[in-house]
Amino acid sequence: MTDSTNRAMPLRIAILALPCAELNAYGQRSNLPVVTLELNSASATLSAVITQVIDAVSKGNLVIVTQQDSVTGLIFLDGLSAAKERIHPHAYLAGYHSAECATQALTQATLQAKRLPTDITLNQQSDSRLANDQFTDLCTLIGHFVQRTVPATEAIRNKTADHYWFSHFHQARVASLTLLDSATNSTGLILTQGTQLTAASLLHSESLFFVICANHQSELLSQLEQLQHQTAEGGDLNALMMHCLLGYSTCKSLALVIQATSLQALHTEIAAMKAAIPAAFTENRSYRTPAGSCFVANHGKGLGESGLTFVYPGVGTVYGGMLNELHRYFPNLYAKLEREGNLKEMLQAEHIYGENAAAMSLSQLAIAGVGSSYLFTKLLCDEFAVKPNFALGYSKGEASMWASLGVWNNPHALIEATKTSPIFTTAISGELTAVREAWQLNDSETITWNSFVVRCDAQTIQTALIDFPHVYLAIIQGDTCVLAGCEQQCKALLKQIKKRGIAANRVTAMHTAPAMNQHQQVHDFYNQPLCEPLPTDIKFISAAGSLAKNSNQPIELNRQSIALSIADTFCNGLDFTDLINKARGHGASLFVEIGADRQTATLIDKINAQSAPEHGSTFATAIAIDAKGGSDATNLLKCIAQLITHRVPLSIEPLIAGLTRLQDAQSDSLATAKQMKEGQSV
Repeated sequence: MTDSTNRAMPLRIAILALPCAELNAYGQRSNLPVVTLELNSASATLSAVITQVIDAVSKGNLVIVTQQDSVTGLIFLDGLSAAKERIHPHAYLAGYHSAECATQALTQATLQAKRLPTDITLNQQSDSRLANDQFTDLCTLIGHFVQRTVPATEAIRNKTADHYWFSHFHQARVASLTLLDSATNSTGLILTQGTQLTAASLLHSESLFFVICANHQSELLSQLEQLQHQTAEGGDLNALMMHCLLGYSTCKSLALVIQATSLQALHTEIAAMKAAIPAAFTENRSYRTPAGSCFVANHGKGLGESGLTFVYPGVGTVYGGMLNELHRYFPNLYAKLEREGNLKEMLQAEHIYGENAAAMSLSQLAIAGVGSSYLFTKLLCDEFAVKPNFALGYSKGEASMWASLGVWNNPHALIEATKTSPIFTTAISGELTAVREAWQLNDSETITWNSFVVRCDAQTIQTALIDFPHVYLAIIQGDTCVLAGCEQQCKALLKQIKKRGIAANRVTAMHTAPAMNQHQQVHDFYNQPLCEPLPTDIKFISAAGSLAKNSNQPIELNRQSIALSIADTFCNGLDFTDLINKARGHGASLFVEIGADRQTATLIDKINAQSAPEHGSTFATAIAIDAKGGSDATNLLKCIAQLITHRVPLSIEPLIAGLTRLQDAQSDSLATAKQMKEGQSV
């Protein structure tokens, strides 16, 4: 038994999990003496090996631990030595204790690490007593640290997948690993996060992405033909993708993107694109495949050169398990957001990745909606250098807009306020006190509130409203409208106009007359301090038209105007059709939905199809950065592909950097395989 309780200080042993080919190189570069330990089928328990590691590290050694037939090994060295040599560890071993009882072993290891049980946000147990299996479990746990990923709990595994490892605000991640040494003895390990992050590549052999730029049709077709020949001849797909990315040009007027999940699918996409390009040029239109390949026959300026518009969706678009893998590709972005504020609260992670995300309250939906929009904005603007010309929001999406685009100085301050504000908890949701006051109900009278989406013109509904005083036309959005109010009266109105409504089953009185009782409170709530300096290259367009001298003008960037804009939008009916047409009148043409799912993008396309040319250019379109049911990587790449084809100025460096990392990793794997083969030959 190892007694570690007498150690006054926590262990601080740096750990790196590396391909075996890199282990010796690390040892050779280090100024420390190297000790090598190898696990095999005859090895004792892993805890016995860890005991040797701790003793060797305490004597100033760098310890390499390998396993037979494994491509991954571990390096252990003193944390101070790692810092001196500028090594970024994947994790640290902070506590270690063996005892007859597993609970006692873990408790004592936690005490040695000077941590509380509540600090541990990931508890793992190795179910095997074999040293090799336990070593694999330890490597897997270290991988969770590097990737900042936790596995979904068994209770909700069917509802959500592995997701980002959220930590307590301004605290390092802590994990435990319990090893079963024998029927009568266990060992507890406490690990804390290191400083090393690993980013996965968005592009690989099952996520192919080829960009072709040209100035005319024949040049595009020629390059497509060349790509077809190169891939048919068995060329390295990663190298070909890199060649295309490095040749990406922002000065050429045309761009085409081919996406596929395999070589065979790639050839199918190329053939489809070759067949579609001539007709697209003749009809001056765009072409897109379900796989994400796309092209725009641009005879003039691209829509994204001056008409790029960020659109922020309203409450209720977030869904369970969303954004579960985006951090794998942009770990530094997530780390930055964690330093700025409480990312776990911002995304309402306990609910989004919980057992019943569909039961989130209005305030929780509002916070998570703003949080997801904030994250997507930083992703596009900071990682891909996308800069919008215009911005607007659907309903409460206006708050997301101001929070995300560098206008509000401290948007994180609104998280806790939103959770506790009576506006969201009782006035226009929950008990609906604003509705109760407007309808002059006593405490014993109940309200059964609902909203319905109905395919009908607004005039027909407005004419019928006179007979139903507790029903409101809340939203006008293209060929559909949203009714809200007393559920019984809503159903009666729908029966009268002979229309079928789809119940939203959500309690919110936003955009109805009773909400006007909260106008001042909403104004005060959103009267927030502003950033210095403010963005000057974005025109912010509001659904409310009462605050500027000319109701069609963008919002003035001052606290009063912004607060009044949100309050007016919040408390009045929303005419989203008018908002989109107003934006087009200013020059908006390429609408990008910045938030969960793609509900707003679908509405905008319907509105654009119905809009007259006087509302702006004769052509406008909408795209989304997220879609329920698709992977984060696929959704993002489809969005980036369309931005490229619409000639939005952006950086493709994240794609190049990821592919470079992938190629380096493949080279390391080949070196490891060669080393293992040579060792077997000897």
